[in-house]
Amino acid sequence: MTLGAHLKKRRLELGRSLEQLAASTKIHIRILSAIEEDRYSELPARAFTRGFIVNYTKALKLNPNEILETYQAFLESKFAERPDRDHGHQGYAFEGKEIEQNRRWTMVGGSLAAVFAIAVLLIFKPDNHRRKEKHKEFEGETTTKSAPSSTPPAPVNQGIYFPPEELASKNPLDRPSDPGFAMNSAPATASPTLAPSATPSPALATTSPTASPALDPLNKGDGLTPEETKFKVILTAKEDAWVRYRSDDLQLGIMILRRGRSLVIRARQKLRFETRHPEHFQVKTRNGALGDLKMNRAEIGPDSSLLEYQGQDLGPKELPEAIPTPRGP
Repeated sequence: MTLGAHLKKRRLELGRSLEQLAASTKIHIRILSAIEEDRYSELPARAFTRGFIVNYTKALKLNPNEILETYQAFLESKFAERPDRDHGHQGYAFEGKEIEQNRRWTMVGGSLAAVFAIAVLLIFKPDNHRRKEKHKEFEGETTTKSAPSSTPPAPVNQGIYFPPEELASKNPLDRPSDPGFAMNSAPATASPTLAPSATPSPALATTSPTASPALDPLNKGDGLTPEETKFKVILTAKEDAWVRYRSDDLQLGIMILRRGRSLVIRARQKLRFETRHPEHFQVKTRNGALGDLKMNRAEIGPDSSLLEYQGQDLGPKELPEAIPTPRGP
C-alpha cells in the first residue's frame, strides 16, 4: 500500500473529507489530493512536501515520524522520478493556470480603469473649461465694478450709533459735516399716508440749493456744508418710538427710531420735529447739554434752544401709536 493510499484509508476511517482537513490544516485541497493519489510531480520541493505530509498525518492522528520512516524508500523513489525542484521552489504544477488567469484578470481590470479615467476626463473637461470661463467673466465684472468712478456713490443708510455717555462727554454738533452722523436706524414700515419714499423725488429734495437725493436720501439736511449748517439736533431713543421732522423746506421725514439709535438733523433756517412719546428720547442741540426731551413738538430757536412748535409744517395728522416689530437682517 502506498503512502497516499494509507493516508486516504485513514481519512475515510475517521469519516473526514478533504475539504474538512484542508480547512483544519490550512493546506490547499489540491495538495492533499495530490498526496493521497501519489502525484508527486505536482507537489513542490522535497522540504515543502515533507512538511505537508507531517501536518497531514498529525491531522489524521498518526505519528509523522513513523510514517516518514516506514515510507522513506517510497518517498525517495517518488522524488527521484519527478523533475528536480529542490534547488528552488518554482511553484506548484497546478498553479500555472491560476497564475495565468490572475494575470489576465489584472490586465482586464487595468484596461477598464484606464477607459473609465479617460471617460471621466472627456465628460468633465468641458465643465471645467466652462467654470474657468465663468471665473474669468466674474473677475472681469469685479474689476469693472471696482474701477474708480468720477460720480461719488450714494451714502448707505447705516450711520453710526452714539451712546448717551459719549454724547454727554463730547459735542458732536461742533464737528464738521461727517457721514458718521447720518441716521443710524432705517425707516420702519408705516402707513401709506405717512411713510416717505425711500428716495425722495427730485422736485422736493432739491428745494434747498445744496440738497441732493444722493447725499441726503432721508431729507435730514446731510447735503448742507458746515458753513451752511446753522441748526443741528441729535435725538437718541431710549425706547422704540416714532419721530417726524422737517429740515428747512425739504420733504417731511418720518421713521421709527429704535432703542439706542441716534438721529442727527441739520438745517440752515428752520428745524422742527415731533413725537408722541418725548419721554422716550434724549435730545442735544448745538449749545445745549444732553437731556430728556420735554415736549411733543419742538423747533430749534436762534440760540439753539428748544422751543415748543405750533405750526403746520409737520403735517396735520398724528403719528402712529403702534411700533412694528423690527425686520430681520
